Amino acid sequence: MPERYYYVETSVWGMIPKGQPREMRRASLQFLRRFPRPAYFVSPVVLDEISAADENSRSQIQELMQSTAPTMVEATTEAFELARFYVDSGILSARRIEDALHVALSTVHEMDVLVSWNHRHLANVRKTEQYRGAKLMRGYRKTPLILTPLEVLHE
Repeated sequence: MPERYYYVETSVWGMIPKGQPREMRRASLQFLRRFPRPAYFVSPVVLDEISAADENSRSQIQELMQSTAPTMVEATTEAFELARFYVDSGILSARRIEDALHVALSTVHEMDVLVSWNHRHLANVRKTEQYRGAKLMRGYRKTPLILTPLEVLHE
């Protein structure tokens, strides 16, 4: 199988600290340890969200990030404009701009998969179809799959 590129949004990293649901934590750790650099990517948005975590959680996440060394994608104007389009289209509310940015960044940087545990705003069929339609309206032909770490491990 050719190498895939994975954008790993914050909810996956948020499952790393001890005390998270066991199966989600296990799947997240397995996923993050499975692929060598540069197979998966993060953005400044991910780092900003992680910086808001409590000190104990943040240090556990940062330790894993240092050992796995994900590649950083640039938060471009193009991605911010696409995220704003998602909000203006009613796919997400303005309060969920970070979620819109994760989808936009994975699209603009042509990722194969956006990996997320966020079922409400990202990893569900209805939202995936809404994002796909909005991307096509904006001229983007490649649409990343939105999968959980567990789904990626079993593909």
